[in-house]
Amino acid sequence: MISIRPLSRACGAEVSGVDLTRPLDAERVQELHRALGEHGILLFRGADITPEQHIAFSRQFGPLEKHVVGDFNLPGHPEVFVVSNVKEEGRLKGAVYAGQYWHSDLSYMRMPSLGSLLLCREMPEVGGDTMWANMVLAYETLSDTLKNFLSGLKAIHDYSHAYDTYFAHLKERPPLTPEQRAKTPPVEHPMVRTHPVTRRKALYVNPGFTTGIVGMPREESQPILEFLFRHATRPEIIYRHKWRVHDLIFWDNRCTMHYALADYDFSVRRHMHRTTVAGDVPY
Repeated sequence: MISIRPLSRACGAEVSGVDLTRPLDAERVQELHRALGEHGILLFRGADITPEQHIAFSRQFGPLEKHVVGDFNLPGHPEVFVVSNVKEEGRLKGAVYAGQYWHSDLSYMRMPSLGSLLLCREMPEVGGDTMWANMVLAYETLSDTLKNFLSGLKAIHDYSHAYDTYFAHLKERPPLTPEQRAKTPPVEHPMVRTHPVTRRKALYVNPGFTTGIVGMPREESQPILEFLFRHATRPEIIYRHKWRVHDLIFWDNRCTMHYALADYDFSVRRHMHRTTVAGDVPY
């Protein structure tokens, strides 16, 4: 029997009673789908699984995406994106400094990700936490006046924004190639999206990839976006997770955004594997 226990008032739940090495029946998959939409993130402890098992478990929730920066995909398993500061023979094994800003995975795609499943393989004893913000709660705590204003508006999401700002001075994260930029042109999405499972509305903007509001000049759109970013990252809207080795977290990119904290000694190994479940067009 599956047990689901809330992790915080903001969002998140710990799931037990699931064998990640075996296929789930359709009823259990739907139960976890509902729980994901309700809680935003699901934590599975003790997930000592192989990359093949990680991929197989993830695929039960939908087709998997392959990251546009293929250099960081796990050799032999392109569905697994490696997040790591580990070097072997002078070469990084994965994407270093990944996610060290508030963002929602693949919001810069026409069909953003449904969710991501991040598996902790190595982690410093101190630091390296990840924070998630509940974007449903962020929307629900806005004034009715602002909710009405945002209704019908669209925002621009651009993957290159992260490289032009957060990664601009990091030699380990070189600029996107022209081919990679061509694969990720700016897209427009509703600023408030409806979750297809819970039917609840969620704020759908993030500092990592959202660059403007359609139909507004920068001097008008930036103050609005900056307010929304501050509002969505208030402490009461956030769950902060301290990782243990073999933690697997499945989060819903449709109703959360997240931030990987760089508050640890980078000479200590931090090594993670991530799969990403394909989603649909926000509405």
